[in-house]
Amino acid sequence: MRINRGLLFAGLIGLVVGAGAIIVSVSFNHYTSTTEFCTSCHSMTFMSADPHFQKSAHWSNSKGVRPSCGDCHIPTTNWFIETYTHASSGIRDIIAELTHNYADAKTWEVRRAELAPEVVVKMRGQNSVTCRSCHDASAIKPASENGRVSHALLQKGGVTCIDCHTNIVHAPTSETATKN
Repeated sequence: MRINRGLLFAGLIGLVVGAGAIIVSVSFNHYTSTTEFCTSCHSMTFMSADPHFQKSAHWSNSKGVRPSCGDCHIPTTNWFIETYTHASSGIRDIIAELTHNYADAKTWEVRRAELAPEVVVKMRGQNSVTCRSCHDASAIKPASENGRVSHALLQKGGVTCIDCHTNIVHAPTSETATKN
């Protein structure tokens, strides 16, 4: 049996190009997940300056650990999901930034109130995979009885992190605050 050298060469070129594309996309995903990149947009400037955000355990803690925006908002357990989430969210955010004046805090707050429930639904649908990438639920020992019961349900799949830990980093929106 003869091997078609042209086909073999095309396959090798495809392999090299594909591997290069994956490496470039992983690097691009990493770069665009940094807090510095995310806060370069008008609307995220408000988030980084928000006192609730700055005092949150994810930003100001005794361990000195600061997850990036992407660590919480972009699931990294699967390259395809990570790339899709990054691309679709990025395109949507770019369009929103270009078509609205988020330099105005009130305009941004209205937009944030629209986005917050969507983020909660997405995180719940993903079983809080971004939380679980840093936190081991079986190692968390809540002090309260309610916390212990909730974490037992968490391990059984009855609830997910975002069900109890909403607004842990970002301040409640005015709409969320009136519901709680």
